[in-house]
Amino acid sequence: MRVLRTLALTTVLSLAVGTPAAGARPGTFEQQVHQDLTRDHNFNAGAIHSAYGLLDLLGPHQRAILDSYQQVDPNMPYPVDPTITSARIVQRRATEEPGRERWVIASPSMGRNIEADVLVGSGGPIIYMFEGVESPQTSGWISRGIAQRTFPPGPGRPTVIIPNQGRGSMWQDWLHDDPRLGRMKWETFYTKELMPLAQQAVWHNGKRGAIGLSMGATGAMMMANNHPGLFDAVAALSGCYSTVDRLGRESAYLTVSSAGGRAENMWGPQGSELWHRNDVLGHPDGLRGTRIHLSAASGEVTDEEIRSLQGKPFSDQVGGSLMETGSLLCTRRLADALSRSGIDHSTHYLPRGIHGWVAFEQQLAPAWEAIEPALR
Repeated sequence: MRVLRTLALTTVLSLAVGTPAAGARPGTFEQQVHQDLTRDHNFNAGAIHSAYGLLDLLGPHQRAILDSYQQVDPNMPYPVDPTITSARIVQRRATEEPGRERWVIASPSMGRNIEADVLVGSGGPIIYMFEGVESPQTSGWISRGIAQRTFPPGPGRPTVIIPNQGRGSMWQDWLHDDPRLGRMKWETFYTKELMPLAQQAVWHNGKRGAIGLSMGATGAMMMANNHPGLFDAVAALSGCYSTVDRLGRESAYLTVSSAGGRAENMWGPQGSELWHRNDVLGHPDGLRGTRIHLSAASGEVTDEEIRSLQGKPFSDQVGGSLMETGSLLCTRRLADALSRSGIDHSTHYLPRGIHGWVAFEQQLAPAWEAIEPALR
């Protein structure tokens, strides 16, 4: 997974643990030494705090260094078409795979056509999936076959809809158009445009669920909390759910800046009303009555992950470990907040795994198993 290469944190983390700087090609010795270190979860948490300390030391140079690690999509910003005045499904195209389609949805809120991967169901719920920071043209859940294995054809199969090309958006309505990312009105798109269209387009049982990954876990949980009752169930995998504490705030900034955007264009100055509105950790009451499932891995690197990272920069392994350690801390904090508020939820913590597709795949099936009863 290339997400972690986009985050400036990987360089800082490499320095923090005394390993080669980002961009160095890994050797087996480096990978194994780092793997041994990640077995100590106190080490992982300490490395996060060390990284933030180094970022603080950079002071006014921090922004320039973060900007140097951006991976900007050359197709963005997408042009705004003022002639798009109503939401509609412009195209439903069958793929070579039975039951899988590509939809094109006209979005007046964003002034462009939005593409989506769709697994067409047979009378089950509609599941809206929220992608991670890269949000490529074809979802990683689809291109790797993970969604197809988790939601196989058969009676009661859910319809699974995965909008694409929301890179760095946090799946939010942004206050201002961003020079790099363009117009982002994803909350409006999901709630006012896509959902009514989907309900008319497919056979379903009237239930609605959300599953989010990484940036998408954060976005899905924010959307559910800000729109009580919108979803019957939500599963959040490896996300972060505060916009106020240090970990959540920096996660939001790094997510947006890694794609070339400015978080101030999303929610305004830090500490403003929208930052607090989206702080699920601080006020999770909007989730009451919704089936909630949370999951994350420990940040310990597995042998399978080392094999999957061969030929990639060592910073991918270091960054993946630290990102997942941060996700675990964020997830546990939200679970504690839900418990304090008396909001029912379930959790699934992988004993090993970093922020990447090896661990993500292991989280999806248990998440579906946890929320499926609420979607019957």
